[in-house]
Amino acid sequence: MESGSLHLNGISWSVFRLGETAWLLQPKVSENVLEHIHSASDLLERSKIDGLQDIIPAYDSITLIYDSQFKYDPGKISEISPSREPHLSREKNIFEINVCYELGMDWNEVEVKTGLSKEEVISIHSTQNYTLAMMGFMPGFIFLEGLDDRIAVSRKEKPRIKVPSGSVGIGGNQTGIYSLESPGGWQIIGRTTESFFDVKKTLPTKLKAGDRIRFKPISKEEFDKVVAKNG
Repeated sequence: MESGSLHLNGISWSVFRLGETAWLLQPKVSENVLEHIHSASDLLERSKIDGLQDIIPAYDSITLIYDSQFKYDPGKISEISPSREPHLSREKNIFEINVCYELGMDWNEVEVKTGLSKEEVISIHSTQNYTLAMMGFMPGFIFLEGLDDRIAVSRKEKPRIKVPSGSVGIGGNQTGIYSLESPGGWQIIGRTTESFFDVKKTLPTKLKAGDRIRFKPISKEEFDKVVAKNG
């Protein structure tokens, strides 16, 4: 049930309470939803509101996690952006991520479901510009928006017990990266040498929602050289 509403970054947001220390914000707009969420998340992060411990952007919402000693105050959030006009522009980081498509484990299924050859799928997948929509369902998993409909394929009927870290997959109309080894049901089409999650660091990941991603194909030989160099 909606707990109230507030004004943030030029638009109205519905507010829902999630337990004792969390609040969920949903934008009351139907266009540019992700842009509103990413811009508002950046604004909240820069504002350093007392007691606000974590800001978690998703596809259609932002979850705010508060220190239990502080009281959530919607007025303070509205005060950080008094303008009535939304600001969607933000400096977007652009990352080029290598992918060894030779390490894809589901090419037979992907080719059958798309009706395209492996080479055609690789060409389409590696020439798109993607937006990092959110991080989830586990630490460091990267959900990317912008997949070409021609290579959208359903998830596997039987998920794998173990998907290697760095695996690049397609799940429905999304592409994504498994930063950590885990179970998973996405169609795996390649693997990157990049590491996107380190729990030992203050900021475990260098990526954030709204960043732009491009994939660069590399050979198995190049992949092995980078892995050997990184130890």
